[in-house]
Amino acid sequence: MRNSGTIYLILNALVFAIIGVMAFANPAAFAKTIDFALLAPSAMPEFLATFGGLMLAIAAAIALALVFRRHRPTAFLLLAMAYAGFGGGRLVGMLAHSGFDWRNGLFFATEVLLILWGVACYLHGRDKRPQAS
Repeated sequence: MRNSGTIYLILNALVFAIIGVMAFANPAAFAKTIDFALLAPSAMPEFLATFGGLMLAIAAAIALALVFRRHRPTAFLLLAMAYAGFGGGRLVGMLAHSGFDWRNGLFFATEVLLILWGVACYLHGRDKRPQAS
């Protein structure tokens, strides 16, 4: 697929931007949607830092990789690593704490798919870069 990497980056930028905007626009409703309990006064800033600010920063970094093509292989690798972190944390959480449910199973399967897609894009993009002598 010739445009697979571009599609991967665009989809990821959109998803991360949407999550970030939704978290800032209505944090209580967004937290409820993902069954996230804001139980302490310090929870809201932490929630907005993670689901708002961090997600928007990731979307901006992906947008930079879309503009500056030479940085795409790095973006592919970093996204694959981020999804490995998400998936690994989710797997530990399911095994050690909550058990499997349809939502976490779906998210985990999606994360595995995005890891594989990101690694494939990285390997393809790395092979196309000029080698330094």
